[in-house]
Amino acid sequence: MALFAILLAAAAAAPFQIDLRPGETLEARVDGDLDGDGMADTAWLIGREDKRRLNVYLTDGGAEALDLETTPLGPGELSIRNGALLFHDLTGGTTAIDSTRRYRYDKANIRMRLIGYDASLYSRTEQHDGFEVSWNLLTGAAIVRKLHLNTSGKGDALYDHVYEHKVTKRSPTVWLWKTPTPEDVIARFQGG
Repeated sequence: MALFAILLAAAAAAPFQIDLRPGETLEARVDGDLDGDGMADTAWLIGREDKRRLNVYLTDGGAEALDLETTPLGPGELSIRNGALLFHDLTGGTTAIDSTRRYRYDKANIRMRLIGYDASLYSRTEQHDGFEVSWNLLTGAAIVRKLHLNTSGKGDALYDHVYEHKVTKRSPTVWLWKTPTPEDVIARFQGG
């Protein structure tokens, strides 16, 4: 019995092997306990010229993936904070969207659930106003900011926060593989 426990502990400590195909690059990886079983789960972000994918492997047997847009302005970032997986990404071109998606493990469904979404649309060339939303999908509560381009010539800030309001937009459960794009989240809140 003691030998079995030692072998189990050794297997849990072994890092998950990520196999890359030709043309793929590993943008980010994080290991930590997401499913609450005391063993390290793994999340990683793979990029290639025609697609990107966020992958999650849970030691309890769950595995999920999310296909992403292919216009990153740099590699994505992954971290684990308070048992939640955070995925930070910057995409676009001269108009960019900086986004952070937060996921938490749902034990009953053996899946990662989207619980929070922050998205900020802005002009990298100082050409237009911006927009931000911070949305808690568990409660529906969101903070929305319409950002006015700073044309006063005063200060270094690109935008002045001119309008902020709180809204509630409920959502059905959203699993990792069904996560909306940052553009879709911004469009959902820009109308009011």
